[in-house]
Amino acid sequence: MASSLQRIAESLAERLGRSAAIDDARLRLLAHSAHRGEVDRVRAESILRRAVPKEVFEHVYTCYDDATGLYIITPREDLGLDDGRIGHPIMYQGALLGFVWLLASEGPVEGEHYDAAREAASEAALIMHRDYLQAGRVSDHERELIEQLFDSVGTRRVAAAVEIIEERLFTPAGSHAVLVAEIDRADGRATEGDQLALASALATIRSRRAPQSLLALERPNHAVLIAAEPLGPSGREDLVGLGISLRDAVLTASDADGCWVAIGRSRTDLAEVTSSYDEALRAIRIRRRVQSLDPVTPVERLGVYELLDQVPESALRSMLHPGLRVLMEQGSRSDSLVQTLETFLDSAGDVKAASERLFAHRTSLYYRLRRIQELTGLDLSNGDDRLVAHLGLKIARLVDLEIPAP
Repeated sequence: MASSLQRIAESLAERLGRSAAIDDARLRLLAHSAHRGEVDRVRAESILRRAVPKEVFEHVYTCYDDATGLYIITPREDLGLDDGRIGHPIMYQGALLGFVWLLASEGPVEGEHYDAAREAASEAALIMHRDYLQAGRVSDHERELIEQLFDSVGTRRVAAAVEIIEERLFTPAGSHAVLVAEIDRADGRATEGDQLALASALATIRSRRAPQSLLALERPNHAVLIAAEPLGPSGREDLVGLGISLRDAVLTASDADGCWVAIGRSRTDLAEVTSSYDEALRAIRIRRRVQSLDPVTPVERLGVYELLDQVPESALRSMLHPGLRVLMEQGSRSDSLVQTLETFLDSAGDVKAASERLFAHRTSLYYRLRRIQELTGLDLSNGDDRLVAHLGLKIARLVDLEIPAP
């Protein structure tokens, strides 16, 4: 961290042609540029001791008063603070991590100077937060063992599972499952901030649970939790609750639009955890396309989507009934007719229930259903044709054909 912050301080000083420094929240000096003028006593002690006296600390925070932008530290000759400071707080998700400092004697801070100080504070925030997370991460040895649980070689998975249990890093009373969290970005590209948000969420969740009930792993674009399933009939629902907490923690630490969490099936053998992981990844993949699924989705709630996802996309497209393609190509009327068909089928062909869900009169519903049959050539009173239509709509969602949400 020190070298990265030093680079920020020197870059800021060069850009503005003035001195710059970075402190942590306790006013311990982390980085500074070469000084361009006389050095007052506080600056000299800060450089030599990497800290400031208590009286200076109290004065700085009295001037700070929870400012969110630039603020001024007034000179105090009695404290050795002969030169005023202009500071910008370094914040991450509302938490104060430190300050970027400029000297008041070297000119006002406005325009380009203000923008540069703000940008430097934002960049420093990411670096300092990452360092905080790394300090709380699992040891290299533990991480290596967790990674081996997902190895393609079965003997390595077994060996890692045995060692994890023997070292009491994870002690599930019975079964366990994998939770995967992925941030939802429109372009599908994870940012550095997303990775920090996922790491922060894992740290938050780990701090709330018994140390031996969770194993955590960060991947480039998603976070992984191996969680012991509580004993009793509500064990799976408790895992869903954990998934909701994980999602909330991710969204609290991120500016993303959304976050998906999927839960694989439970296993009793830790060496088989990779199967639960694969199921969770499948659920995430399906959730990207099927927006009607809950943001926290156990794999068993995928229904027929889980089966269809295992069929090659080319085969799925060829299986789509041609009449459904005609229906989906009806322009502005298509959305209404497709939604009517899907609601009718999701209601098991119950006209009363479907009309209530669509807020439509039964006469109107009957008319739409007749029109659907005319366009598709399907007989909705026939069970096989209803199955073809229902599966076809699910296939359309999986292969990204334009189809409205129900």
